[in-house]
Amino acid sequence: MKSWTIAQRLYAFFGIVMLALVGGFRLFFYAVHLEDLAGEQRDQIEAATSIIRFDALQISDALRGILLDPTSQVERQRRLTADAHLDKTIDSLRAMFQDRPDLLRVVEALRDLDNTRLNKVEMQILEVASTDNRAAGNIYATSYLPLRREQDKLLEEFRTLVDREVTDRIADAQFKRVVALAVLGTIFAGTVISVLFFARALSRPVQQLTSAVGLLAEGDLAVDLPRAHGRDEISQLTRSLERLVASLRSCSEGANRVAIGDLTTEFRPQSERDVMGTALAEMGRKLGALISDVQRSSVIVSSVITEVAATAKKQQSTANEVAATTTEIGATSKEITATARDLAQTVAHVSEGAQHSATLADSGRESLGRMDETMRRVTDAAGAINARLTVLNDKAANIGSVVTTIAKVADQTNLLSLNAAIEAEKAGEYGRGFAVVATEIRRLADQTAAATVDIEQLVKEIQTAVTAGVMGMDKFSEEVRRGVGDVEKVASQLAQIIQNVQAITPRITSVSEGMQVQSSGAEQISQALTQLGDAARQIADSLHQNNETVRRLDEAARGLRSGVERFKLRT
Repeated sequence: MKSWTIAQRLYAFFGIVMLALVGGFRLFFYAVHLEDLAGEQRDQIEAATSIIRFDALQISDALRGILLDPTSQVERQRRLTADAHLDKTIDSLRAMFQDRPDLLRVVEALRDLDNTRLNKVEMQILEVASTDNRAAGNIYATSYLPLRREQDKLLEEFRTLVDREVTDRIADAQFKRVVALAVLGTIFAGTVISVLFFARALSRPVQQLTSAVGLLAEGDLAVDLPRAHGRDEISQLTRSLERLVASLRSCSEGANRVAIGDLTTEFRPQSERDVMGTALAEMGRKLGALISDVQRSSVIVSSVITEVAATAKKQQSTANEVAATTTEIGATSKEITATARDLAQTVAHVSEGAQHSATLADSGRESLGRMDETMRRVTDAAGAINARLTVLNDKAANIGSVVTTIAKVADQTNLLSLNAAIEAEKAGEYGRGFAVVATEIRRLADQTAAATVDIEQLVKEIQTAVTAGVMGMDKFSEEVRRGVGDVEKVASQLAQIIQNVQAITPRITSVSEGMQVQSSGAEQISQALTQLGDAARQIADSLHQNNETVRRLDEAARGLRSGVERFKLRT
C-alpha cells in the first residue's frame, strides 16, 4: 500500500466501498423480494382457499337446489361446474406445494376427500333425490354435511400451515432485510471511519507540509520536513520540498558569503529551469565584474583627483600671482593717469602761451625784449614737457611689459583651465562641477587676454603720441634756443617765428588731445585692471572651493576604494 499513489488508494477504497454497497443493496432487495413473494403466495393461497370454499358452497347450494327440485338441470350443471373448478383449484395447490410434504399432505387429503367420499355422497344424493327426496335430504344431512365440515377443517388446517409458512418466510425475509440494513450500516460506518482515517492520514502530512511551507514563506530555512515514505504524491511533494529547501539553503549561504564580501562563491543552478539559481549565478558573475571595475575605477579616480588637485593648486598660485600683478599694474595705471592729466594741463598752458605769443608778435614787435624772457620760460617749459614726455614714455613701456606679463598669465591660465576641463571630462560625473569651474576660468582668461590686447593697443598709441610729442618738443626747444641765441635776428625773422608759432599751435592742440585720449585710455586701463583683479580674486576663490571639492572627492574615492577592497574576487 505504501507504494500506491493517492489516486490508486482512492480508486481501491471506492471500489471496495462500491462492491460492499452493491452486495448490501442486493441482499436488501433480495430480502424485500422474498417478503413480496411470501406475501404474494399468501394472497394466492388465500384466494385458492376462498375459491375452494366458494366452490364447496356452490356444490352445497346446487345439492340443496336439487333436493328442492330433483329435475333441475341448472343445479346439476352448476354442481358439475363448481366440482370441476374445485378439482382444478386443488390440482393447482398440489402443483404449488410439490416440495412441501406437510402442505402437500393436506392438499392430497382435500383432493381425496373431494374425489372419493364427497363425490360418492353427492352421487347418492343425486340418485336418491330422483326417487325419494326425503331420503336424499337425510343423506345430505347425515353424510354430506359432516364431510363438508371435515373439508372445512382441512381447509382451516391448510390455511394455518400456509399462514405459518408464509409468516416464517416473511420473518426470514425481514431478518435478511435487517441483516442487509445492518450490513449497509456497517459499510456506511466503515466508509465513514475509513474516510476519516484516510483524511487523517492525508491531512497530517499535508498540515506538516503546509506549516513547513508557511515557515519557508517567512524565510525560515531551518524548517523540519516530514519524512517521505512510499511513492505517493505527498511523498514526492515532500522530496521536492527537501530539494527546494536544500537549494534555498545553498543560495542563502552563498548570499551570506557575498554579503560579507566573499565573491568567490559560485552559484550552480539545479537544472536548466532553475530561474533563481541562474539569476543568482548571473548576479554573482556581474557583481564580481562590477566590483572589479569599481576597484579599477577607484584607482583611476584617485590618480585623476591627485592630478586635478595639483593642477588646481598651480592654478590657484597663478591666480594669486595674476591678482598681485594686476594690483601693481593698477597702481602704475593710476600713476600714468595722473601723469597724463599733468601733461595735458602743461600742453594746455603751452598752447595758451603760444597763442599769446602769436598775439603779442602780431600786435607789436616792440615787445622783443620781453620776448627774450618769455622764450626762456618757453624753453624751460619745453624742457619740462620733454622730461614729462620721457617719463610718460617710460611708464608706457612699463605698462607694455606688464600687459605682456598679463597676456602670458592669461594664456597660461587658459591652458591650465583647458587641461582642467580635460581632466574633469575624464572624471565623468564626479568632475562635472569642476568642469563648469574650469570653463568659467577659461572664459575669464579669455576676457583678460582681450583686455590686455586693448591695453597693449592703447599703450602703443600712447607711445606713438609720446614719441611724436618728444620729437616735436625737441624741435621746438631747438628753435627756441636758436631764437634766444639770435634775438637780434628776431625782428627780421619775426614773421617766420609767428608762422612757426602758428604751425606749432595745432600740433600742441593735437598733443593736448592725445594727452586727453591717453588719460581716458589710462582710466579704461585702470577700470579693466580693476575688473581683472576682481576676476583673478574670483578665480582664486573658485580654485579654493575647487580644492575643497577635490579634497572631499578624494576622501569619497578613498572610502569607495576601502569599501570595495573588502570584496574577495575569483581569480
